Amino acid sequence: MKPEELDYVINTHEHFDHIGGNLHLQNHATVMAHRMAAVKIIYGDEEVTMCRAHGQKLTGYRVHVWLNNTDVIDLGSWFLKVIYTPGHTSGCICLYEPRKRILFSGDSLFASGTLSTIFKSGSLAEYFNSLRRLRTMKINLLLPGHGRISRNIESYIEKTIENALRIFPEAEKLVSMFG
Repeated sequence: MKPEELDYVINTHEHFDHIGGNLHLQNHATVMAHRMAAVKIIYGDEEVTMCRAHGQKLTGYRVHVWLNNTDVIDLGSWFLKVIYTPGHTSGCICLYEPRKRILFSGDSLFASGTLSTIFKSGSLAEYFNSLRRLRTMKINLLLPGHGRISRNIESYIEKTIENALRIFPEAEKLVSMFG
């Protein structure tokens, strides 16, 4: 596909491995990101975006649409609901297609119970809470930002929560309080 054939680019968070192509696509497509990620992208926060670590400059990047939790992107045959899932970073989102029960999880959820790394702008407590919210959703297909596609989502979310509890035992109090 050629850049001019794209209509939309939706960034699931502000890390360079997810936004690096924006500079080449933003003149052809509408670039979207959660408002917490958008501000870091457009103001060039090289530390949080990890551009500095990759030897890249973060200048000239645009975000045309600043997304919020529960916003809806109606693409006709696809209906994407924005689910704000902070933790990995403060600007993480997932995109959920409720009719097809597909979750585009970015770096918020991976197959096999793999924990996402929590970076400087992220929070283990917020990550745990995001996982608990994802657990309430009906998901038939997981499309993560890295790793393999999965259809065994419920067990993977539970395994990820168990792994998070191992390194964040204080969260167990939340489980007993809120189930």
